[in-house]
Amino acid sequence: MSALLGTLGSISVMAQSTNVYSLNAVGYINITAVPGFNIVSCPLVASPDNTINTLLTNGAGTYKTWQVWVWNPSTAAYVEDIGTAHGWLNGGVETMNPGQAVWLLNPSNTAATVTFVGTVPSGTNAVTLPAQSFQLVSSILPTSGDITTNSLMNFTNGVRTDQVWAWNPATTSYTEYIKAAAAGTWLGGDPVQTNVGGGFWYFNNQATNNFWTESFSVNE
Repeated sequence: MSALLGTLGSISVMAQSTNVYSLNAVGYINITAVPGFNIVSCPLVASPDNTINTLLTNGAGTYKTWQVWVWNPSTAAYVEDIGTAHGWLNGGVETMNPGQAVWLLNPSNTAATVTFVGTVPSGTNAVTLPAQSFQLVSSILPTSGDITTNSLMNFTNGVRTDQVWAWNPATTSYTEYIKAAAAGTWLGGDPVQTNVGGGFWYFNNQATNNFWTESFSVNE
């Protein structure tokens, strides 16, 4: 668990011992949404679900005129929702599950803090990387850094000419990484997820789906 302690604003281990025994790492993360477009993710399991309406509660118009753009790799198109004075225009029904990144547009001139609360995904979980297709993805777990060498992210099964496109909102430009022929080598250096609750585009060049698998136990 030590690798996560520095990323969660608050964390507790909850144990219950009756007929069922469970352990959960519970906490919250703060994301800074700068003016303009940001790629963000929620690496926590929220309650009751991970819909936009739950994660970005907007009944009082907190996110009025904000926009969320969710990528659908099956249709190669976005599903958009816009904040109104009393909720989300399309109901906020799209998801932001752990491992799934979305575009979040902050329409103001100042940065804003977005807080997500939930439990850290436990066990072994996988992000599906569709065959020969782009997908907006993130670490399933609340961590950041080199996605290849990070012991929690541990993404090592990319193939030649796979691509990572990391968005920099400060420069409104991408940093591109391409998998080279040599095992474990990426042109541009190993891909990095800069922030907890961030994300990036991944192009899987394989003819079949690839899977980015991450594992976590509260005993780690």
